[in-house]
Amino acid sequence: MAAKVDYIPYLRKMIGHSECISIGVSCLVLDENGRILLEKRTDNGLYCRPGGSLDMGETVTDGVKREVFEETGIKLSQLSLFMILSGKKAQIKYPNGDITDYVDIVFISHVNSHDIPSIKPDSESSNVAFYDINALPPKKNMLTGTYQVIAKYLDQDFEVKVD
Repeated sequence: MAAKVDYIPYLRKMIGHSECISIGVSCLVLDENGRILLEKRTDNGLYCRPGGSLDMGETVTDGVKREVFEETGIKLSQLSLFMILSGKKAQIKYPNGDITDYVDIVFISHVNSHDIPSIKPDSESSNVAFYDINALPPKKNMLTGTYQVIAKYLDQDFEVKVD
């Protein structure tokens, strides 16, 4: 079996800042009180679900578990497919000029906050916390596609949507 490769740096070495497509994996993490886990990104100051790019040689579920753990310190066990975002709703323009059109595979997972020793943001996040649905950051402060996923959850729409 081939070793896993950190795909985005590998790809960017070849294409520079040109627009590209990548597979994204993210998770709507909810605690026992229905609060939503959001991280505040260091690169653009926007809030988003924990997640990132799938690496070569990695399964989708392994990728989302890895990304959530790297960004929060939370180990996910139960995952359910929630939706797939694509197109302009999943495009990110990074401050360094990179443009990535993601096909973002979004999962939903429930955790017990009492089982989490501490939430540890990584270098990509300035803050990671659970937010009550009545105290979410403003929509304008959310990364592309983040509010759409939250709104689907708030509507109690658990049918898997492919967009």
